[in-house]
Order: sequence, then structure tokens, then C-alpha cells
Amino acid sequence: MIKYNDDNFKEFDNEHPEVYEGFKRFALKAMSVRKHYSSDAVLHALRWETMIDSGEEFKINNNWSSFYARKFMQESPRHEGFFRLRTQTHARGGS
Repeated sequence: MIKYNDDNFKEFDNEHPEVYEGFKRFALKAMSVRKHYSSDAVLHALRWETMIDSGEEFKINNNWSSFYARKFMQESPRHEGFFRLRTQTHARGGS
């Protein structure tokens, strides 16, 4: 079972840069109309668009959503606080 931690996120993100590009695109759209939004909803929108446009299923575990949200908010001070996050106290996932 995969562990959802910073090291594994960096590896996943490096292997799938298109995920973050899509996440960022939808997050910026949401920022244009909302003060706060759900990172899970951003991933759902990305899945929806991929399915409709390509007919392919886009699989990504929701456990990565908070990691993408943190990355997005760390990129720019204007993004700070857009996603409301819990404090990460330990790695999630199996051993």
C-alpha cells in the first residue's frame, strides 16, 4: 500500500506533471469566483474534464489533493489560504 507523504508526493508529482498543471488551471479558475475552495473538488473537475474530452478515465487518489493544495498555495502569496487544510501530523497510508 502506498504511503501518502511528502517524499512519495514529490515522486508522484515528478512522474505526472500534467496533474499539477490541470490542478493549477482549475484552482485559478475557482479563485476568480471564490475566496476558498475544495482541493478535492478541483481533482474531481480535472477527472470530469479528462473523461469528457478524451473519453479516458483519469485516476488519481483523493489523498493527494491536500499535497497539491499545499504546493499551489506555496507557489504564491496570493494563493495562501485559498484551500483550508488540516495540519499534517503523520504520514497516511500503509506501512
